[in-house]
Amino acid sequence: MSNNHSIRRTKKRQLIRRIVLIAAAVLLTIMAVIYYVFRVETIEYVGNKHYTAEQMDDKLFHGNQPNALLYRLFGVNDDSIPFIQKVDIEVDWPNKMYITVYEKPIVGYINYMGCNMFFDKDGVVVESSTEEYENVPEILGLKFKSIVLDSKLDVGNDAVFSQILDLTQSFNKYELNVDKVYFNASYEMTLYMGDVKILLGNDKNLTDKLFELKQMSSKFEGMKGTLHLEDYNGTDSSVIFKKEN
Repeated sequence: MSNNHSIRRTKKRQLIRRIVLIAAAVLLTIMAVIYYVFRVETIEYVGNKHYTAEQMDDKLFHGNQPNALLYRLFGVNDDSIPFIQKVDIEVDWPNKMYITVYEKPIVGYINYMGCNMFFDKDGVVVESSTEEYENVPEILGLKFKSIVLDSKLDVGNDAVFSQILDLTQSFNKYELNVDKVYFNASYEMTLYMGDVKILLGNDKNLTDKLFELKQMSSKFEGMKGTLHLEDYNGTDSSVIFKKEN
């Protein structure tokens, strides 16, 4: 009697073992199919300026090849990516992604206590980083007591942010590589491009001054000196470049 009971228990254990092995094999097969069929082969990015496609891959997918089905089930974490407001991902099944990147609208940064505080066109500090980014100039000369992330810079004159926006838009338009912008107490502007200092003065004829700067920038490339455009009136005589050794 006990021998028959022992045989039945053995057969039951063997049956359970077979079921577990079959279930594991089915699960592994399903996982393999999901992995290979929905493995993303092509990703196209639109709107990314701060980061290259390779950097976006690393930040969104941690350098791994994404899976379209797993993305659909679990999504991605884009909340902690500096300078990125959000991303929209569209899947072209089974193995292609179109990713639209919405970046935070940054116009400049202020170095504060060893950290670069990036702000938007309204003067709101949207990001902090120890890095510098191409086509985002450092802003010098503005007076403030403190800087708080996600809050507006209190510099005593909000109109200066419109000036900064006009400047940075013109920098992009004329492809000017400006490293720094300095505002004095009267909000007159000085630009720094490598070893050349450009005195713009106030914002009168600002567009004309920057267009003239574009025409001259190739002439003083590799040189050191000061370009006077504060009194620019459209004539060559109002443009003075003082070369330094």
